[in-house]
Amino acid sequence: MPFSENPTTSLEEFKIDPKIKLLRHRKNIDGIISGKFEPPIMVDVDVVEGFCNLDCAWCSQAKSRALKPRRYMSKDTMYGLGKFSKKWGIKSWRIATDSEPTLNKELHHLFISGKENQIDMGLTTNGVLLDKVKNLDYLTWIGISLDAVDPRTWSIAKKSPEKNFLRIIDNIKKIKDKFPNLDISIKYHKWSSEQDNLGKNDFYPDMNSHSEDKKLKNLKENEVVDNIKESEELPELAKKLGVSYVIRDAFPANFSDKYKFTKCLATPLSGTFGADHKFHLCCDARNVFVLTDDYTKNNWEELPKLWGSKKHKDLIDSINPKKCLGCSKFKLCSVVENIVVDGEYTKNYQVNFI
Repeated sequence: MPFSENPTTSLEEFKIDPKIKLLRHRKNIDGIISGKFEPPIMVDVDVVEGFCNLDCAWCSQAKSRALKPRRYMSKDTMYGLGKFSKKWGIKSWRIATDSEPTLNKELHHLFISGKENQIDMGLTTNGVLLDKVKNLDYLTWIGISLDAVDPRTWSIAKKSPEKNFLRIIDNIKKIKDKFPNLDISIKYHKWSSEQDNLGKNDFYPDMNSHSEDKKLKNLKENEVVDNIKESEELPELAKKLGVSYVIRDAFPANFSDKYKFTKCLATPLSGTFGADHKFHLCCDARNVFVLTDDYTKNNWEELPKLWGSKKHKDLIDSINPKKCLGCSKFKLCSVVENIVVDGEYTKNYQVNFI
């Protein structure tokens, strides 16, 4: 059945699906179709690697992080990245990392670099150390992975004292008061240790030959983590704090079997700058699909030369989505493969009825 707008819905309630943003980046889409890739629209920036101050039961990056030495992006790299991004044509940075970005005490220099070079910036954080970070007003948005409403639930799920939950709430209040126009959102990942959903030890077991060498600390015997019912209280908490919220379901164990795409055609729209100077094609599988070991090589000329090359395209072709157990871009990949071009599931979307 073709989609039809509801005329009784007020303009205030009207929401556009975020994937519509693709229409703004027509050159990038044309580049995917023609094989002449444009620079990525958005990149992830890893300012910290190999260390986190929390230990979330469902963290998809826990295994990737455990395999790396602790490393912090330098100020020189931060300032170089701003100039490079502007020159090459990158539009935005999502500062998230496979670790916790606020653990880098120089983080505010990245914000300065982005602002000086007209880069849109967003920060994804667990929120514990936000009171230590300067220049937050340079950001477009902050996403805080809270994942609980009750301090005890948070403490069990994150393996951290309850007082840190209260610190996060206090940080949100202070930032909202200081920067009322900053877009602040609480993120909530619904997860239960008693359900068949993916936990931190499940992600990417066969994509990296070293992954199985590093088993992660699991829940204690008879210890239960379940924040699903509690998620119903999140809208009220967000309202009290004056911020927005996003609630997402956990990845089910068989999630990759449900993908409506067979290739990662959306890969050229993004990428990840590592603190170790590696450029990763996929933010979900860092260290697996690496385009260059040093994006600063030859005065930052290495990456643009490799972008769209045979090496780049062969690397994309080597990605098997069925091995990506929790693809965070599954909707985007589905849209590109079935709406932008003809794919296996195009017929399901009635693409000529707009």
